[in-house]
Amino acid sequence: MEALTNLKTSPSIEQASSDSQPTVQDLNRLLILQRDLLEKITLNLPLKAVLDGLCLEVEKIVGSCQVFIMILDNRGYLDLLSAPSISEENTELFNRLAPGPNAGSSGTAVFSDQPVFVINTQTDSRWGHYQKLAYTNNIGACWSYPLHESAHKAIGSISIASEFPRSPSTFDARLLESAAHIAGIAISRHVSHTNLQNSEQRLSHIASSIPGVVLQTEFDINNKPFFTYVSEGIKKLCGIESTEARKHFNPVWKRLHIDDRATIKSALQSKQHNDSLWTMECRLRDENGKIKWIHLASTPEWDEQKSLKRINSIVLDITSEKEANARLELAGIAFASTNEGIMVADKNNLIVDVNRAYCEMTGYSREELIGTSPSILSSGRHEANFFHNIEDTIKKQGFWQGELWNRRCNGAIYPQWLNINAVLNNQGELTHYVSVSADVSNIKESEAKLRHMSQHDALTDLPNRQLYKVLLDHAIEHNLEDQHTAVLMIDLDRFKHVNETMGHQAGDQLLIQVARRLRNVIADSHLLARVGGDEFAIIIENCPHQGEAERVAMRIVSALETAVDLDGHNFFTTASIGITLYPQHGFDSETLIKNADAAVHQAKDDGRNNYAFYQPEQTHVIEQWVRLEPELRRALALDQFRVFYQPQIDAVSGKISGVEALLRWQHPTDGLMPPGMFLPIIEEIGLMNQVGDWVLEQACAQAAAWKKAGYPRFRIAVNIAGQQVLNHSLVSTVTDLLSKYDMDPDQLELEIVENIVMKYDDAAQPVLNELRNLGVRLALDDFGTGYSSLSYLKMLPVQKVKIDQSLVRDIPDDPNDEAIAKAIIALSHSLNLSVCAEGVETEEQKAFLRNHNCDQLQGYLISRPIPATELTLWLDQHIVDHP
Repeated sequence: MEALTNLKTSPSIEQASSDSQPTVQDLNRLLILQRDLLEKITLNLPLKAVLDGLCLEVEKIVGSCQVFIMILDNRGYLDLLSAPSISEENTELFNRLAPGPNAGSSGTAVFSDQPVFVINTQTDSRWGHYQKLAYTNNIGACWSYPLHESAHKAIGSISIASEFPRSPSTFDARLLESAAHIAGIAISRHVSHTNLQNSEQRLSHIASSIPGVVLQTEFDINNKPFFTYVSEGIKKLCGIESTEARKHFNPVWKRLHIDDRATIKSALQSKQHNDSLWTMECRLRDENGKIKWIHLASTPEWDEQKSLKRINSIVLDITSEKEANARLELAGIAFASTNEGIMVADKNNLIVDVNRAYCEMTGYSREELIGTSPSILSSGRHEANFFHNIEDTIKKQGFWQGELWNRRCNGAIYPQWLNINAVLNNQGELTHYVSVSADVSNIKESEAKLRHMSQHDALTDLPNRQLYKVLLDHAIEHNLEDQHTAVLMIDLDRFKHVNETMGHQAGDQLLIQVARRLRNVIADSHLLARVGGDEFAIIIENCPHQGEAERVAMRIVSALETAVDLDGHNFFTTASIGITLYPQHGFDSETLIKNADAAVHQAKDDGRNNYAFYQPEQTHVIEQWVRLEPELRRALALDQFRVFYQPQIDAVSGKISGVEALLRWQHPTDGLMPPGMFLPIIEEIGLMNQVGDWVLEQACAQAAAWKKAGYPRFRIAVNIAGQQVLNHSLVSTVTDLLSKYDMDPDQLELEIVENIVMKYDDAAQPVLNELRNLGVRLALDDFGTGYSSLSYLKMLPVQKVKIDQSLVRDIPDDPNDEAIAKAIIALSHSLNLSVCAEGVETEEQKAFLRNHNCDQLQGYLISRPIPATELTLWLDQHIVDHP
């Protein structure tokens, strides 16, 4: 007991045991242990591996023991750090040991910072509270030595726990002391290494949090640069990993713009021996080749020989700032140079800035406007609630746009298109108002011009059909109870012939002169409009009676009867006028216009150059016209037209002298239609040339067929409409057909009507002369119905005159018709022209015409118009009767 007490109170190595001093072998073992463990520490092996190895080696040397190391945590408790021979289920008994004077061997050693040698754990008071620990882990004796990281207080302990009570030998004590020293070195190195890693990690985190790249550049003995530190931001900046950048300097250097590399080199030379921060802006290309702008801030370090030792740099990507500055600069340029006026006001709606265009628009200088309210520009045209509505809209939507009137500095009021936007800061608070305005005076004028153009005829500047209808609706709405509103629709007769013969420019001149004449003959209160190509219309408001409208129509007819001078050529145009009255002929504008159009057609049917009031039955004619027009446009392509032939015989001998080709329409539902029902429509819709050429070819082809069949030679007559005569291609068409069907020119006879020649003398005469020179015979059809026949008869290159059936119909009952017929025959013969009488239906008519030397007869008495197959049979029979 005395020896045990001495051990407890004097825990020196010399007192630990009465054994002899360590042998040479023991010292060698101790040196080997120290060498091996220090080597492991030098190799930076994990701390636990080093300490576990230390514990196991000590266990081998001492024998029958367990070695463990405990370390203080940040709360002051001891926990196992290394205990390779203690089972895992028992380790919890060692943890959370509080150091103190009676805290076992380990806790007491740490508390006293002195070695503690407990020979018997069952009897030592320092183990009084840890008997369970001793029993469970079979600890009979325990020797502990404090661990030190440095010269400071103990941080833990290393302990040898013997399986049975015993005292340590001198060597055991020396071994424990050496182990404690080695463990302290390992722990100290680990702590230093960990602290270094933590510092580097903190530095890396700090560098990574900087919006850019942290660089440290040093120079080798050849003064070549290399990176000693590169933060992870280099990857985002230029696509190079930081580890790669530390190994190789050139990949990063070559990303810099070649011009900026030279600038950096020059900066290094010019800033030698200057320790102050220097900055510059450079360009580099990222991994995709995109140019980026960087801000380089560097601080150099110099060695004692004044050589550049190190450069510490921060690189910031300022591409977005550059772009933002460029946008701001561009916005400034736009603000200064845009043609739209820009005004900026503060949240109190006081002007803080305006651009040049705003000053030019308002007439105020910038100095005059700054600090004032935009209300200085108010025109006074708008009511107060107008501006209240603007304010409410901006509050709700953040902007307002619309048109308003403002006042310039000189007092002039002008229209303005205005956009107002509220500007909010990041907190959503109103800071400014930005207004963009444009002077729309020119646009307003253009809109007025466009509106005028959309409602007026460009050629005559008269109201067009759209405006005419609007004005007619207005006249009807304001018509006085005992008055009328008269509508006159005016259609120029044969206007299309002007365009076809003299060109559209001449047609335009004609329309201008017609508009001028119409304006001159109607009252100023009457509305004149051009509602179609050759259609004009008049509104007579508050017309007292039908006679007033009739007098206006007569004045128009009279005004248009005189010739119009078109480039030195006299041209005659007449008008067909349809008249309706509100409310007799319709209660709305569309009905009145439609019925007036129907009356126009009636005026045309009555011989043109006159007027007609609307009659209800005229609507049926128009409706039929509307129904037939689209079908007529398809009739030629669908092979619905037919050519009938009516023979002409010699009045004396009765022999066949010719046949006249006559057009018929085989309508799919209405059957065979006579020409009077569809020819006016064909002429009106511009198909006469196409249909007329078809009839001409059919007649020539049939003449060739009869010739080939061996029938006696006779002429074939074809009616030529006015549009065909005025067509420049008629002569070439006839020439081609004569050649194609091997016809003698004088076998073809073309019949023309006298009014075409009279109206279009200058254009028709050359065509007729060319046809006559070609050898084709010409006949003047419907002779005796016009009023200028005799004067034109001697001028035309015709060989035949055809007496109109209206003069033949009443022979021999009407002496006047007989006298006219005899005069025509005598006059024609005196001019060496043959005469053919149309419409011969009785033997009396035939006898009268033969007795007065008429040359040819044509009519139902001889034959009705019949198809070619039937006429062939007729020819067979007629040749037998008249060999």
